[in-house]
Amino acid sequence: MRGLALTSNKRSSILFSASLVGLPLLGVSSLGAQAPSTSVTAGFGVDTAIADVHNIFSLVRAYLAKPDSARSRGLWTESTEFDRDVGDLTALVTIYQGFPATVVGVIPATPNDSAYVVRILYAQGDSAHGISPLALQRLYALRDRGAPFGFKLSGALPRMTESWDRRTNGRITFWYSPGTKPNQAKIERSARFVDSVARLFDVPPPKHLDVYVGPSMDEVDRAIGLDFYPEPSGPGQRSGGRDFGSILLVGNPEIGEAYLHEFVHAVLGPQIHPGNHLLNEGVATWLGGSRGHTPAQMYALVRGYQTADSTLTLSGLMRADFRDDDAIRAADLLYGSGALVANAVYRKRGIAGVLRLYRATGDADAILRAIAAELSLPTNDPTAIDRWWREEAARAARF
Repeated sequence: MRGLALTSNKRSSILFSASLVGLPLLGVSSLGAQAPSTSVTAGFGVDTAIADVHNIFSLVRAYLAKPDSARSRGLWTESTEFDRDVGDLTALVTIYQGFPATVVGVIPATPNDSAYVVRILYAQGDSAHGISPLALQRLYALRDRGAPFGFKLSGALPRMTESWDRRTNGRITFWYSPGTKPNQAKIERSARFVDSVARLFDVPPPKHLDVYVGPSMDEVDRAIGLDFYPEPSGPGQRSGGRDFGSILLVGNPEIGEAYLHEFVHAVLGPQIHPGNHLLNEGVATWLGGSRGHTPAQMYALVRGYQTADSTLTLSGLMRADFRDDDAIRAADLLYGSGALVANAVYRKRGIAGVLRLYRATGDADAILRAIAAELSLPTNDPTAIDRWWREEAARAARF
């Protein structure tokens, strides 16, 4: 991730923007991209003179030095199906960004329990800009006498959700945080939608999806072991969803179980590897909307930004990777523009054309040329696609 060497306010702005729009789709196998913490220290409440605490602190320090090799080094438990198949979900939210880590708590999970809750704070700061916290992470340490440190780490999700209510419809199980009520109509809509996306792209539907539903992202983030993770301050539409392949988090009560955008990722991601971020998010928005907005509303948002700023161009946004101090605007432009492209290409080339663009790789200019070719625009005129973008948004916003 870029921007971590900037001042505190600027760094936070880019960090928020990246969490919404600037990061590639991650899968469980992507842990090799994680950056180790620059330092791992014990907080003032962590007494490493206690044998178990000392061993768990040493385990955490070894893990954070190289998270991607935890299993091969015997640091991560394989005693449960979740830990064998998934492991550290918090790693997929990109909390491992090289921030200094402080172990702030090592306490028994329950009285007389041989498992410990381990809380780790990722933050950096200086006298000029104060403290910039990135995340407060929760892992579990399970006693294992054959392990290098006498313990192995375990993910939070099964323990945090074991008492949650659940409903299953076909291939989807919905899990509900305490106080969250199921909506049967949305459950059925989502089940139909998943099958329809698989049919449209002629791919096998997922064998099973687990969807964790709560009243806020804070609530569902805590379920995977993120006791704190920052979001943009001030008014604006919160995202409300995360996709981890076969595991989805939904924290927007207005959308609830019918977070169709994330279901598109869950269907296509394992079957058709996306080659670029624009169409990855664009196809999901074209079919499932974004953050509570329908596709038509997303087109109108793009048109509104265009009208307010005559200097905006699709080519310029692409080359800048849609980075913007206003994370909501950046997300709207990325998702809405990608949906415009997917919709126009589908009308002209059908699903085969959409798939070609979805898989297209290369830098911004290569993707722009691929879009132009699918739309029969001149590939040697860099202004043609920008004119098309404004005209298409104006057309789509009228409907």
